[in-house]
Amino acid sequence: MRVERRIDLLRGQEFFSSALPIYVNRVVESYDLHEHRHDFLEISYVSEGSGTHIMGESSLPVNQGDIFWLPVGTSHVFRPASLSRQQPLIVYNCILSIEAVVSTLKSFPGGEPLLAMLSNQEFRHYKDPYGEFQRMFQRLHYEYNTIRSGREIAIYTDVIQLLLFLHRLDAEPQDGAAPLSIRLEAVLNELHARFHSRITVKEMALKTGVSQRQFLRLFSRQTGMTMSDYLQAIRISEACELLRTTDRKVSDIASAVGYQDISHFYAIFKKKTGVAPRSFRRPI
Repeated sequence: MRVERRIDLLRGQEFFSSALPIYVNRVVESYDLHEHRHDFLEISYVSEGSGTHIMGESSLPVNQGDIFWLPVGTSHVFRPASLSRQQPLIVYNCILSIEAVVSTLKSFPGGEPLLAMLSNQEFRHYKDPYGEFQRMFQRLHYEYNTIRSGREIAIYTDVIQLLLFLHRLDAEPQDGAAPLSIRLEAVLNELHARFHSRITVKEMALKTGVSQRQFLRLFSRQTGMTMSDYLQAIRISEACELLRTTDRKVSDIASAVGYQDISHFYAIFKKKTGVAPRSFRRPI
C-alpha cells in the first residue's frame, strides 16, 4: 500500500505583518519541520553546514553557499547531514509577497529585469561565488530583527539588492572564464574578506588574469583609487568599528586590521579620519 507523504501548506499571512509583506529568519535545520509548500516566494541561503534539500520527488546535497529560488507552490524541506550540535545545517530564509514586491519595483527606475525575474515560476539553484550573499543575508536578517527608524525601507532596499544579485547570476555565464568585470568584483570581495592579511598587487593581478600594470589601471578606473588606498580604507573603516564597539587596546586593533607598525597605523588613521584613534573613541 502506498503511503502518502505529508506536505503542509504554509501561508504568508502566518508570517507577514500588515505593514511588511516580507519575513526573514535564520534556522538551525532539524527533522521537526515537515515537507511543505507555500503561497509566497522563498529565497533560501545555506549559511553553514551540509545536508539535503528535498524538493518533490528529487533531492540535492547542499553545502555552505547554496542559494535556492523557491516559487509559489514548490514542495520542499531541508534535512541536516548530522544532528550533532557541532555540525549544524543553518539556513537563512527570506519569504516575500510577490504582489507587494512587484508593486514596489514598478515604481523603481530600471526595475523591469527584476519584474521579469519574479514572473518566472521555475525553481532555481545558485552558488554564492564570492561570499556576497552571506553578507547580504546577514545584513537583511539584522535589519529585520532590529526595530529602529527606517527599518522598512532598509529591508526593501536589501531585498531589491538580493534580487539584483540573483538576476546578475542569471544573466552572466556560469561556464568558462568569467568576464573581466566579474573577476574584478572577486578581487574586491577578497580585499574585504582578507583585509587583515598581506595582499599583493601581483597576487590580485594573477587572480584577475591580467598583467600587474593593466590590473592597476583597471582597478583605478573601477574604484577611483589605487589598490593600496582601497585596502587602507577598508582597514581604517574596520578599525573605526572596533574602536566604537569594543574596549580593545589601540595596538590590538591596529594588529587586527592588518597594521603591525603602530606608528604607521596612527599616521594612516589620522590621515583618513582627521583625528587620532583615541580621540575617535572618546571625542572631546
